[in-house]
Amino acid sequence: MNQSIFYSKIELPNIKLKKMLSLMTEWQTAFIFQAPSNNTIRLAYGAVAEYYFDRSKNQFDALKEWQSSLKKRLTNSEKAEAEHLALVGSFSFDPNSAGKDVFWGKLGQGYFFLPKYTVIKSGNNTELITCSLDSTTLKKESRLFAKKLQAVSGHPLSLTSHETLMQNDTALAQWTAAVSATTAQIKRQQLDKVVLARSLEANFSDTINSLAVWRKLTLTQPQTYHILLKTVNGSFISSTPERFGKFKENQFQTAAVAGTIKRGRNRKEDDYLGNKLLQDHKNLQEQKYVVETIKTILQKHNLTVRCSKRPQLLKNPNVQHLYTPIMADGHFELFKVLRDLHPTPALGGLPREKALRQIAQVEPGTRGLFGSPLGYLQFDNAGELAVGIRSALLTGKTAHLFAGAGIVSESDPQNEAAETQLKFQPLLRVLGDQNDEYTNIN
Repeated sequence: MNQSIFYSKIELPNIKLKKMLSLMTEWQTAFIFQAPSNNTIRLAYGAVAEYYFDRSKNQFDALKEWQSSLKKRLTNSEKAEAEHLALVGSFSFDPNSAGKDVFWGKLGQGYFFLPKYTVIKSGNNTELITCSLDSTTLKKESRLFAKKLQAVSGHPLSLTSHETLMQNDTALAQWTAAVSATTAQIKRQQLDKVVLARSLEANFSDTINSLAVWRKLTLTQPQTYHILLKTVNGSFISSTPERFGKFKENQFQTAAVAGTIKRGRNRKEDDYLGNKLLQDHKNLQEQKYVVETIKTILQKHNLTVRCSKRPQLLKNPNVQHLYTPIMADGHFELFKVLRDLHPTPALGGLPREKALRQIAQVEPGTRGLFGSPLGYLQFDNAGELAVGIRSALLTGKTAHLFAGAGIVSESDPQNEAAETQLKFQPLLRVLGDQNDEYTNIN
């Protein structure tokens, strides 16, 4: 018989982020989620229950079942609703291919957990949710964690000067050959678009501090999601501009993010490059594929969909993208919508099944959590998931970085390789910087 899971919620005084991060160093399993659109941050410490996906069933159906079984076990003596209590973690891009690269381990299959402690900081308000299998110790555990959180020194996170010992890009030739082969198939009208991803292995002189890397990304990469999934099998970090879904009852928000171009060295060049992207046929074609496919999927679930006819620019420090926010209203079954949306054409291609077969045949390596929905899912089915791009798996002194490019009929292998290299840069800079103003991070 499954044990009851007891939970409580208390308000905390305003606590600085550096204290929360400092305490997180003591936990093997942890999670951080910060969206670009608000000042709320969610931090999770430890796991009361955890779930790794396997190949026996669809991962979205599996998580729905697991969430449902946990919900039956939730108990609160004060009759409070489980508001904000959530599962956190990441789906896999494709659990069936998760074993191809050994560096992913079990994490590549996808992983969610119910946190022991969840801290939600919104402006000056801080909330602590505690879960326990023992009702008699719940309040004591909550008080002790709150006391520890306030007492921790909160020393600045030290981002050690990592000397980059080696970058392994040996699969680049295989990847550019895959781009050429895919472009040829598209020209033969066997495919419309395929997103091909590649990885870059970087080895450093010191063990990588994933919390310091996460904090530095928040300072150097504004206007993006900042997400860290820390496990015993390694840490997955993503500084992604792309929303997979933000949802609550009768409302689902997503976005299409496709075409990419670099930022300019000054305002004039930046505007020129942005306008060039807004008029580029290849990138507009790619964006249109993504928008129309997402709209069709949401409409299939009887949702009323609203979005602009033309994309706008989403500007990050290194690159700018074509971006179309998409809003949908109406009743929907959450896990069915998530299942049908993954992967979007921005990460898979069109037609979806043919594109996924092409990816499996020609793409070097395994995506693991790259390109997967990751975030939090509350027990009332509200929550938010981002797409795990601009990401890396950090294990010891090694980082595996991931990036992808949308391949259409006009794609050039060398240009696409340059685009992925551009997407590697924000993380490479954070990991390999020797001397800069963020060596000690508050």
